[in-house]
Amino acid sequence: MLNEKKISETKETKETKKLTIDGLTEVYPVYKIRISELYYNDQNDRIATWISKYKADNEVDSINRTDTEYYNEIIAEFIKKSDEAAFKKTMNNINAIGQQEPIIVLNDGRIIDGNRRFTCIRELAKNDEKFNYIEGVLIDKDIEESKKEIKLLELYLQHGREERVGYNPIDRLVGVYNDIIENELISVKEYARNTEQSEGEVKKLVNRATLMVEFLEFINMPKHFYIARELELDGPLSEINMILNKVKDEDKKEDLKNIIFNFIMVKPGGDMTRYIRNIKNLVNTPQFDPFMEEQLNHAEKVQEKIEEKDDVVDLNFLNTEIRGDDELVEEISDSYNKYQERIKKTETKSAPKKQLEKAIEAIENIDSMILISLEEDKIAEFLNTLTQLEEEIVKIKKEAGKND
Repeated sequence: MLNEKKISETKETKETKKLTIDGLTEVYPVYKIRISELYYNDQNDRIATWISKYKADNEVDSINRTDTEYYNEIIAEFIKKSDEAAFKKTMNNINAIGQQEPIIVLNDGRIIDGNRRFTCIRELAKNDEKFNYIEGVLIDKDIEESKKEIKLLELYLQHGREERVGYNPIDRLVGVYNDIIENELISVKEYARNTEQSEGEVKKLVNRATLMVEFLEFINMPKHFYIARELELDGPLSEINMILNKVKDEDKKEDLKNIIFNFIMVKPGGDMTRYIRNIKNLVNTPQFDPFMEEQLNHAEKVQEKIEEKDDVVDLNFLNTEIRGDDELVEEISDSYNKYQERIKKTETKSAPKKQLEKAIEAIENIDSMILISLEEDKIAEFLNTLTQLEEEIVKIKKEAGKND
């Protein structure tokens, strides 16, 4: 742990905060806590993502946590840069009217909720010593002994309240992967209950988190979660399972997933969410197999580029060597567009038949009992319309007959 001893310097205030912990709702006192005794929670979903970037940028296996101030400064920079406008707004607000919402802290100084507030007050304290203290609720829990309870509390504080906005969807997927899939710390049911979502919604998050990890492995950057964040993968990931579910053959399903991963890596289109969504138009059509064959060849070329790289794959490599290879990107884009155009032509050719089928369905739905009860003028109008329909049918037959 960063701090083995408990927080020592606090001042009790008149404020209180109601919290539900371990299923019990209680009113907790709010203290003024010296900021030098606090540190960021490395098991927080957002911070775990940023730490993965720090490790990649600095080519280290772990972040140096022996010096609390040094560690805090690293995480603070990530928080400031992640949303500079929100950071400045919060800091200016605290500077003008003071801290309005207490942070939540474990008794060793680990922050469970309130990272941005803590960062703002740390920044303000550099020029004004009155900000050396922050208001917070102290929770008498140990992160190792009460990991599950602390995570459930954090989930509720971060996701379970309506006013909480702006949480990056990839950071959430990182948390889902770590807490539900890899560490099996909490269940889908527990996650759903503490984030006020349905179990079905959480299962979708689990599926997307699994795909995120598979994609990072596909590009030879396992668990480099910041890559998923910077590539804004949440939208594309949300489309993949809906497409894969249409494919019955397991081998084809795996091939299609790799093709989609390759699209994400190469980015042959602007809006990749829509780009990937349109692949479903090809599934289970005569165009699907030849499309798959061409795109698998392109994906193989990209994989060869990755395998030939001596150094670690990073964003710079993706942007310059993969997305910057104009010829390769154009080949992939042309192939994709070719099969999309073929599908559109097929749909255009089948459109008249589909329109007739709808017309037949509409006619079949006419209630004959209503016709019997119609007045004479309404019957006349109906028969006149029916004659117009017959005339249109004759015209269509003549047009179609020209092709015989």
